[in-house]
Amino acid sequence: MRIEPGRVAVVTGGASGIGYALASAAAGRGLHVVLSDLRADALEAAAAELRAAGAAVTPVVADVSKPADIDRLAQTAFALGSVQLVCSNAGIVVTGRAWELTADDWERVMGVNFMATVHLARLFLPRLIESGQPAQVLVTGSMASVTARPGISPYVAAKHALLGLCESLNHELADAGGDVGVTLLMPGKVATGMSREDYPDAITPDDAARIAFDAVTHRRPLAFTHADRIPEVEQRFAAIIAAGRPQ
Repeated sequence: MRIEPGRVAVVTGGASGIGYALASAAAGRGLHVVLSDLRADALEAAAAELRAAGAAVTPVVADVSKPADIDRLAQTAFALGSVQLVCSNAGIVVTGRAWELTADDWERVMGVNFMATVHLARLFLPRLIESGQPAQVLVTGSMASVTARPGISPYVAAKHALLGLCESLNHELADAGGDVGVTLLMPGKVATGMSREDYPDAITPDDAARIAFDAVTHRRPLAFTHADRIPEVEQRFAAIIAAGRPQ
């Protein structure tokens, strides 16, 4: 898919980290960026920095776990022109054993990390399909979409759910006949506020954005940022098959 300058990109969780890098990459390719975040001060600072670099940016304060906020985001984006890229990037994490976390903890993580993408699909995809123009939804998943570790169960559950959702969406979009696809980005360690920067294999948010845009332009449904972690995924799924095989 060719990125078409003058069209619109939407980025949630865009005030910092991978989201900001995606917004910067989109702006650098000539897209008008609708930049969204829950933190108004951080959002304004990020928008100002992008504008200083020559970007066209429209900031929208939004809580992506709320359908009404996603609806407002969609209305803003489509009012600006033809939307080509929708980046569902916002994410949070809470730590603790699954049974010790509160119901509010679970609902908050699932709301931001999973249901936000559901709401974006509901409110953007019908209009993207109707437009007949090439477009892509880019979802920021995680290695937690295909692996599991203790202490962050809500995060793992939400990221696993994104894998199933994105695969199902691509099947449904193919059946619908629209020129729209979905890419799930599965980052490993990225030097952001959600991950320590001193990991030896940590990449920069800009590196993650470069990998993401390569996947988007080639319309790949899945994209890893760390090829050296693919054997871990292979071992995990082999273990699932071995453990679940009927005796």
